[in-house]
Amino acid sequence: MSDVEELTSRHVAELSFLVRRYPAWTIWFGPLTRSWWALPPRDRDIGDFVEAADLERLVARIDLIQSEPPALRDAASYLRLGAPPVRRVPLAAWPGDPAR
Repeated sequence: MSDVEELTSRHVAELSFLVRRYPAWTIWFGPLTRSWWALPPRDRDIGDFVEAADLERLVARIDLIQSEPPALRDAASYLRLGAPPVRRVPLAAWPGDPAR
């Protein structure tokens, strides 16, 4: 078993827990970066990915973002500010990925 496969199998339970706890978030573990990553839902968009070295730090950062009021965006703000940015999600975070 390679290091990447070992990391993936080791993190499957943790990832399952995170997906159940934060269903609106896109969360994955980067085996090459050895970091946890999360993409907030649009109403919690911070303009960037959330990265953490371990599970506890990721949960703390997500909980902090979740505790803040959601971003209020109405049709007028999109007209004034332009369309929301295209959000690119790594293939590993797509539904149906075996790591998910």
